[in-house]
Amino acid sequence: MNGREQTDPTMSALVPDGGSILVVDDEPNICQSIEKALERSGYQVATCADAVQALQLLEHRSVDLVLCDIRMPGMDGLELLLKIKELDPSISVVMITGYASIESAVASMKAGADDYVSKPFRPAELRAAVAKILSRKRLAVENVLLKRELAKNQGPMIVGNSPMMRRLLDEALLVARQDVPVLLLGESGTGKEVLARTIHQASLRKDHPFVGVNCTAFPDTLADSELFGYVRGAFTGATTMHRGSFEVAHLGTLFLDEIGEMKPEIQVKLLRALEEKEIKRLGSETPVRVNVRLIAASNRNLAEEVNIGNFRKDLFYRISAVTLTLPPLRERIEDIEPLARHFLDFFTRELKKSISDISPDVLHLLLSHAWPGNIRELRNVIERAVIFAPSGAVLRAAHLPNYLRQSVASHTGEPKLASLSEMEKLHIRQVLELCHGNRSRAAEVLKISPVTLWRKLKEEGSGSEE
Repeated sequence: MNGREQTDPTMSALVPDGGSILVVDDEPNICQSIEKALERSGYQVATCADAVQALQLLEHRSVDLVLCDIRMPGMDGLELLLKIKELDPSISVVMITGYASIESAVASMKAGADDYVSKPFRPAELRAAVAKILSRKRLAVENVLLKRELAKNQGPMIVGNSPMMRRLLDEALLVARQDVPVLLLGESGTGKEVLARTIHQASLRKDHPFVGVNCTAFPDTLADSELFGYVRGAFTGATTMHRGSFEVAHLGTLFLDEIGEMKPEIQVKLLRALEEKEIKRLGSETPVRVNVRLIAASNRNLAEEVNIGNFRKDLFYRISAVTLTLPPLRERIEDIEPLARHFLDFFTRELKKSISDISPDVLHLLLSHAWPGNIRELRNVIERAVIFAPSGAVLRAAHLPNYLRQSVASHTGEPKLASLSEMEKLHIRQVLELCHGNRSRAAEVLKISPVTLWRKLKEEGSGSEE
């Protein structure tokens, strides 16, 4: 096999599920024998006759592992190893040597090699070494993702026993094992990401990564690179190759939260990636094969967004093979107490406090509140209450946020009717507290300008300039 023909940087190379491998050796028969042995195991293999060709290929295309001869004319294997690690530290490297010695092995391992094999080697020996390294690499990536998931403190997947939640969970579990896209709709804070995780854990992809991406979490200029990755030199500051969320989620589930916020140009690329099952990193024309199950979520009515031209019709149909709608918390009142007790149990353990129970007056307030922030708001309320309650106490109304405590009078004695102005002030204070005092965010939620918010707070006597 001609190594030079294979190393054309413009070639179209697809990465299969088994992984991609680059073989670098100045002996053509060695390259051919390794290529033959590894392709039988499902790997995509490319070969190069020297280190310079290998670096040219790696500038335009990523691989999972490089098999590199130590002794080569020109740039030797150790120098190539150092340059590979400088280019992309995530690439695994196995050194090949015909001079099996402790010195060469130690030198290559110190320089960052993952392993080495000695000529002559049996195909089975080589396949075992490659499989061990790639398996270890995949496990490391999955461990990182698992730590991220645990850090989010999600707790159990679903809490609630209301009829509508039981029906929704039944539908989610039914569709989980069908490898089709799912669209989750519902207000902010209703638990769309939690349901997405539930579907992933019940699916055939559960042993592979779950990667969540909030489409509002990065600027428009970074959306492309975050989803699809980039190659070194794609833009100023791109000093190494970066794998996007599609590649990280390979064989697993990609969850795109708030997909309705996605800009039209990114919608086009997303549709192409889903239809062709391949992506192109920013700065590269080389396609990379990806295999993901997409779960998307939105707090908008995407069908209406399609009608007014904010969302592509073809993408909407592509992602909504199954649509599940999560009800707001105010429509599942019977789930408020179980959720509150779940969060109480979680935060008492997290904050190392002993809170024995929730008082009846607190439960009454929780059940009477409209919960515009849904489950996320309830979670924040209970967390705050646990922080302010002394250890060993029962949660009482005094431990709740001000906007909830202010409604105590309405639950005792005669109902108290508030004026429209009073209700507006109460709502503004409630939104401000939920936004942790961030006035810009609160103005956005209230759909008023920051200046208008400042004026209203000033009229209330609490609008001092920041």
